[in-house]
Amino acid sequence: MVNFFKELSRVLAKHDIETAPPERNALPIMINGRSACYVEPSGEMCIFPNDVRSPEADELYHKVAPFSSEVREYLTAIERAPLLEATALDEDFRLLAEFKGAVLAGRETEYGYMFVTWERDYEGTGVLNGSYYLDGYAKAKQDFAIRSGMIEKQRLFSDAQLLDIYQIINETFDAGYNLTQENEKNLISIQKQIEGLLPDVKEQIAALRQTDAETMQGQSM
Repeated sequence: MVNFFKELSRVLAKHDIETAPPERNALPIMINGRSACYVEPSGEMCIFPNDVRSPEADELYHKVAPFSSEVREYLTAIERAPLLEATALDEDFRLLAEFKGAVLAGRETEYGYMFVTWERDYEGTGVLNGSYYLDGYAKAKQDFAIRSGMIEKQRLFSDAQLLDIYQIINETFDAGYNLTQENEKNLISIQKQIEGLLPDVKEQIAALRQTDAETMQGQSM
């Protein structure tokens, strides 16, 4: 539990989300110096009666949830996983998954958690062609799924493509097209899925708009 709260606080801080020391067996998520919600040891989100209630607090709740779920998932996986048996490795890695010669492993480092995908060598005793992901559990899992043949690479969207899709949906709503309720519901659902994959998607879009505005301002001077 202590390691979970510590790791989650570290990850959230990288995304400018403030936390406070655990209390009531839960990790407080802060907004303007007050708690907006809490994360329980299980990774579940909860709200106490005295927590701030506002649109910003609700947005923070939904932003923290995927981080909490992911951190709980990889901490549990690494804790339960056996050591990876492979020749010529300089560090100990935990074997998280192996399928059709593809390997997914992870370990804690002083900079965060490192995840790696490899391919077994011809003899099956070593690993090669490693791809390393520091604080990149989701990307490592995706790479493992592609290497092992579980999914086709062509079926996946990159982060940049997901950001473009999110922006295009925003532009569709802003343009005031006469959408059916079903179409509108489907587009909102797609945006929610993207928010789960890119928790900071709104911040990225705001930063892009700011950059575009500054560029236009500079050109007009």
